[in-house]
Amino acid sequence: MDVFYINLDQAGDRRAFMEAQGKARSVPLQRLRATTPADLRPGEYDRFEGCWERKLTQNEIALLRSHGALWKMALDRPEGLVVLEDDAVLSPRFAEVIERLPTGYDLINLEDFGRRKFFARKPDVRNDDFSITRVIRDKTGSAAYHVSPQGARKLLALAERTAAPSDAFLFAVADLNMAQVEPALAQQAHILTERGFDPGIVITTSINKDRIGAPRERKSARFAARRTLTQLRLAGLHIRRAFDLTLRSAVLDDGEFRAVLPVKF
Repeated sequence: MDVFYINLDQAGDRRAFMEAQGKARSVPLQRLRATTPADLRPGEYDRFEGCWERKLTQNEIALLRSHGALWKMALDRPEGLVVLEDDAVLSPRFAEVIERLPTGYDLINLEDFGRRKFFARKPDVRNDDFSITRVIRDKTGSAAYHVSPQGARKLLALAERTAAPSDAFLFAVADLNMAQVEPALAQQAHILTERGFDPGIVITTSINKDRIGAPRERKSARFAARRTLTQLRLAGLHIRRAFDLTLRSAVLDDGEFRAVLPVKF
């Protein structure tokens, strides 16, 4: 299974962090140079900035294009590939489990972001060391996932028409057949830090530092309408909780992260 991580040229500390994890976890990680706002085609930002529930930043569009570059690579790999962002802290089980992922899904989320999502009530696959449960609606986190060729094809077709923050694009905009590995195989470094863990690196994100969301903009009719539509869709999922869905966080084994952190590099 090919595993790629997205990394900006100037983020040498993150690159060292990921390479150290690859060695520690026996995973041959391959680096993808991250797309920057300067790499966007002329007019590309103007075309897509207003596609989401608020105005998108250039960094958000650029990150989405970085993911898109890996979706294109997944098209030619029957087994798909694993996409990582360079703040993903990996479980010691990572290498073993990704080689045993089941087929038939567009996307399998490998990380836990610490927020609840809408799951099917029962797992599709249950092994001694991990399970795979279908996810009807996720919310946040695009730092670790497996994408299949069919999933990549759907995502690339959608990316020609619209845009959103990378996690929202995967889990809210795209209509994918997706699932979750449990216990999760990754968690972002800043989430672990907030929870009192020491991942071995201090990470701050530049993706949202220039996020556009002033009160005047949020009152825009088009953005407000989209947010309202999202809430209506979520209301339907909440109703389904009485029948076939459950709203919960992904299972995460704190012990395995506590035992191997911090990662030395």
